[in-house]
Amino acid sequence: MIYLAWDIDGTLLLTNRAGYDALQEAISDYFFRKEPYEFKHTLAGCTDSSIIKEIVTDLKGRCTSGWAAALMLKYEMYLKRHLKLHKGHLMPNVENTLQYLSEHAPQVTNLLLTGNTTNGARDKVTEYGIARYFDFRHSAYGDLAEDRDELAKILYTRLLVDGLVKTPDEIIVIGDTPNDAKCAAAIGARCIIILTGSEYRQDDFAAFPPWKIWSRLPDDPEEFLKEIAG
Repeated sequence: MIYLAWDIDGTLLLTNRAGYDALQEAISDYFFRKEPYEFKHTLAGCTDSSIIKEIVTDLKGRCTSGWAAALMLKYEMYLKRHLKLHKGHLMPNVENTLQYLSEHAPQVTNLLLTGNTTNGARDKVTEYGIARYFDFRHSAYGDLAEDRDELAKILYTRLLVDGLVKTPDEIIVIGDTPNDAKCAAAIGARCIIILTGSEYRQDDFAAFPPWKIWSRLPDDPEEFLKEIAG
């Protein structure tokens, strides 16, 4: 079996800043702020739990589990509405690749390895019509750990516990940021980086070189299957 562990934002789809605007609305609501919150770095490749912790610590001086949970719940609540308001889209060849795999590749299982929360991840792939292609039970989400390396370990452990894999060679992480390549290396899995929706260039992956770097998913899903099975 081959287990494809897909990142969501920038890899499977782009929400046209739905998540960012939902987070800004949640911050404004929870902290009674009128001005937008200014992030000090890119959010690409970060987990939602690490982002929430950073915001709460910055605005309150420290972060308790209660404050973090409350802000997270508000964010998830607003995300549903913003996903419908924003005109995002699936990345090129995502839907036809997932459909082809579901129909012609029983040896391939699609998982999510994402910084999004469990609910946020489900809402995004549901809104864009691809939820049916994923095994949610064995996926890993950004409310389970702050560090993406730990998420990869959680996903690997879930597969191990259920006897679905014996080695990480059966897992391929597919993403668009250096953190995706880094978390794949943390468990000894292969990694494919797709640059279509990425903020990064090929040179940015020198520290953790992925197995493959593509400018976009292949137009022919059969070619994609040959690449991952080779």
